[in-house]
Amino acid sequence: MVLGAVINAWDGCELLRGAMTCLKGHVDHYIIVYQTRSNFGEEYNPIHDIQAAIEGFDNVKLVEYTPVMYKRENTGRRNEKAKRNLGIDWARKLGCSHFLALDVDEYYEDFGAAKQAYIDSNHHGSVVKMWTYFKKPTWRLEEPEQYYVPFIHRLTHNTMVGPEYPFYVDRTRRVNQMDVVLLEGIMMHHFSWVRSDIGRKCRNSSAKTLMQWMPEYEAAEVGKRLKMYDQRLIEVPNLFNINL
Repeated sequence: MVLGAVINAWDGCELLRGAMTCLKGHVDHYIIVYQTRSNFGEEYNPIHDIQAAIEGFDNVKLVEYTPVMYKRENTGRRNEKAKRNLGIDWARKLGCSHFLALDVDEYYEDFGAAKQAYIDSNHHGSVVKMWTYFKKPTWRLEEPEQYYVPFIHRLTHNTMVGPEYPFYVDRTRRVNQMDVVLLEGIMMHHFSWVRSDIGRKCRNSSAKTLMQWMPEYEAAEVGKRLKMYDQRLIEVPNLFNINL
């Protein structure tokens, strides 16, 4: 297996080094696909954060993506798909036999064990479940999300983001592969709402309705039931020593 980690970067690059550290020793290439303007036109260049994050890592390929400002709807989703496909293309160019697509805020406790579980499954693709963190790296939703995140997939000449997928995942992360297995007991830790600047994320998310939850974000506290998730926030250890 030659495994490429295709990392989607723009907002939240203060979390990138931690995400890469989780994978260290278990991936052969890091392909970081970044942009200097959001899918909705906001200018922000994360390259200095990226350069600081990758210091000391080998086999890193930086790829710049330029978003297209579509006149019709779904600008965010169309750009996300194109950006992920660009990363997949680079994984192919680098000779990867398999790839893992992720964002800068996605962490794994024991990636080596998760990778081995995928190998042992003998399936072409895999998904895992996830925990979502809110506002602080020690504040987590009480229950796992009710959807999945794609994990390692075999990379072929025609692998790309596809229209269908056997599990409920983010639409921009479906892979055109139907031989996919759920790796039981493996969790991705998603620091989705942990940011130095949460406003930038919310203003530029494909799900721009996130902006309406900003007052709830500001008022959040452990033990509170979040309306947007219909779940309680609980306090957990800072497993990855994230300090923002």
